[in-house]
Amino acid sequence: MLDDPRRILEVRQRLHLGMEVSYIGGDPLAPPSHGTVVELRQTQAVIRDNQSRQRWLVLYAAVIPDTLSGPTPAPASPPPRAQREEFFIGDTVGFTDKHLSERVGIIVRLNAKTASIAVNDSQGHWRVPYALLRKVVDI
Repeated sequence: MLDDPRRILEVRQRLHLGMEVSYIGGDPLAPPSHGTVVELRQTQAVIRDNQSRQRWLVLYAAVIPDTLSGPTPAPASPPPRAQREEFFIGDTVGFTDKHLSERVGIIVRLNAKTASIAVNDSQGHWRVPYALLRKVVDI
């Protein structure tokens, strides 16, 4: 249970420097020790023991975050995706192509799932899903 990869990932995400934690020391049958996180490494955390003031390298699987520090805030929900009803023929829109280049063009046709975008004469037409389109406002 302690070495479950999902639990280890959750512990790593919740830990931060200066956080008070409990950890399982050298004797797994002894009660957990208490300390403060002083460094976070790839597979281990460096914890300063509260009683002896010694620093210990502890695997993330052996760390028990204090529940008193409160739950982690939920990540912000992503903005809603654009729908077909938000676009009209002649709108200026922007999108990022598969080569991560920003493109700006004009909608020339609205299909069921994609919009046909005329970028310019040399770059031709693109069919782009509505969720990937952003309206461009010209000031």
